[in-house]
Amino acid sequence: MATLPGPDSPLEPSGDRDAPVVSGGARQPFVARRRVEFRDTDAAGIAHFSAFFVWMESAEHEFLRAVGVPLIEQGAPASGEVEAVGGGDSFSWPRVSASCDYVAAVRFGDELDIVVAIEQIGRTSVTWSHRFEHSGRSVARGRMVAVRCRLRPGQRPESVPIPPEVVARLEAFSQ
Repeated sequence: MATLPGPDSPLEPSGDRDAPVVSGGARQPFVARRRVEFRDTDAAGIAHFSAFFVWMESAEHEFLRAVGVPLIEQGAPASGEVEAVGGGDSFSWPRVSASCDYVAAVRFGDELDIVVAIEQIGRTSVTWSHRFEHSGRSVARGRMVAVRCRLRPGQRPESVPIPPEVVARLEAFSQ
């Protein structure tokens, strides 16, 4: 498991101009930028509703990478198992809920700022909020809930507590 800096330590961006920066306890919003590509649009050239869900997930992944939280973490093999190539437990963050409300249309070529925030951190889940803006105006608001799960080969995902060091890193950016 990755070792994460404490919530009060500076986080230096790793070449990503949109990485969140913590300095002296001050929180900065995390902003991911996306351009509406042709593949994201419908026949009228307007961003298809489904594109917003892809953008929310990719912005969440960008955020997690920026704060040093792995998206997929390989763990030890389950008790009593022999580790095979690619075997053993892994941990990930499947979505259990997703919604998006649309305020205004965006079109092919428009640039979006996606402001990512953490609404709530539960024992096993994180509730994310996403605010989409184009040229300073709100165009959509989204919400996703992800649950930390242990993934064992051949078994259903099992929700597990979020490790304290991950909670500490995420809490530094919660609303």
